[in-house]
Amino acid sequence: MKKLLLLSFLLFGGLSLVAQSFEGKIVFEISFPDFKDPQMAAMLPKESVAYFKKSKSRMEMNMMMGMRNVTISDGNAKSSVTLMDIMGQKYVIENKEVTPDQKRIAQDSKVTVTKEQKKIAGYLCTKAVVEMPITADSKEVTKMEMWFTKDLSFNHDFVSGPMNKIDGSVLEFDIKQSGMNMKLTAKEIVKQAVSDEQFIVPAEYRKMTPEELKKALGGR
Repeated sequence: MKKLLLLSFLLFGGLSLVAQSFEGKIVFEISFPDFKDPQMAAMLPKESVAYFKKSKSRMEMNMMMGMRNVTISDGNAKSSVTLMDIMGQKYVIENKEVTPDQKRIAQDSKVTVTKEQKKIAGYLCTKAVVEMPITADSKEVTKMEMWFTKDLSFNHDFVSGPMNKIDGSVLEFDIKQSGMNMKLTAKEIVKQAVSDEQFIVPAEYRKMTPEELKKALGGR
C-alpha cells in the first residue's frame, strides 16, 4: 500500500499542468520499463486521464485494490487538492505549497533541447533532457527525458518543477524515484467540452492532511 500511495503522489505531482486555451482531455499510457515483479506490476495503473478547461485541470487514475486518485487544480487560485478513494474510504488532501528546497531544485535544473523528434498522439514532439539535483544540497543529478510539442497551448505560470523551463506542452516523460521508473505517454488527445462539475470536490470526501492519512492507514 505504501508503494502504491507513493506512486500516485509522484504521478500527479509530475502532471501538474493547467490548460489555458486547450479544453478537452488527454489520456496518458503508463508503463514501468524496469519493473521486475509481475504480481506488483498487475496492481499498477495502466493509464491516467486528464481533463482541462480554462485555468482548471482534473487528473484521474484507477488502481487495483479498490483505489482511485483524482487531483483537481485551479491555476488562477494557485491551489490543488487530491481526492483518494481507498476501498470505499474517501479522503481529500490539500496539496501544500512548493517548499524552498523544491524551488531550489527546480531553479538548479538544466534543460537541454535535442534535435530528436517524433509524433505522439498525432503531435510532432521534440526531445528534451532534464538534469536536476536529487536534493537541494546534492551535487548528484538525475536525468529525465521529456518530449514536448508547441502545437498545444498550456499555461506555464502554474507548472511546477523543470517542466516550467520547457517551451511547449509535455506529452511524454519519465519519473525515476524511490527505485521506480515510470513512463507516461499521451496516447489520445481530444478537444471537447468539459463540464464544470469535473472540478468540484464531492461532499462525501473527508478532509485530511498527508500525516493524518498515513496515520489512518496504520502507517502503511
